[in-house]
Amino acid sequence: MTDEPDFVVIGQVRRAHGTGGEVVIEPVSGTFERFRDLKRVLVRDKDGIRETSVTSVRKKGDLVVAKIEGIDDRASAQALASAELGVKRQDVWPLPEGSYYIFDVVGSKVVATDGREIGTVEDVLGMPANDVLVVRTDKGEALLPVTKNVVRKIDVKAKTVVIEEIEGLLG
Repeated sequence: MTDEPDFVVIGQVRRAHGTGGEVVIEPVSGTFERFRDLKRVLVRDKDGIRETSVTSVRKKGDLVVAKIEGIDDRASAQALASAELGVKRQDVWPLPEGSYYIFDVVGSKVVATDGREIGTVEDVLGMPANDVLVVRTDKGEALLPVTKNVVRKIDVKAKTVVIEEIEGLLG
């Protein structure tokens, strides 16, 4: 599915739950808290994106069981399997200082600590040890680990990432 600028994924529907139209959701953040007070949600499936109400939410292990307005039976709920649930960009939860959403970093200019422009962030890969910036440079693609010795500053408002250029890092 293509990225929508105003669609921020918060979970993915896995399957139907019971016969009353509930769905099981896997949160992308691995936390139930984002869903606890959720009243409106964007549903993105093969038919596109639509906004709807969430009428109930409860926790089931690491997953979420929710009732979405208009989904009233098992068949309708199962038809949502693999659909992504999201919120509008203005409705994302604020993050702690020093944290960022991937959509805030993609498109940022990457500069060295000496001010020299390196390239542009095309993607952020979530890896087990740390995130990795996929940067388009004039020499091709570079993968930069988001570690303290490489990434010195991510300025979401200015759309810039300042890096310490380490020998061999950029190819």
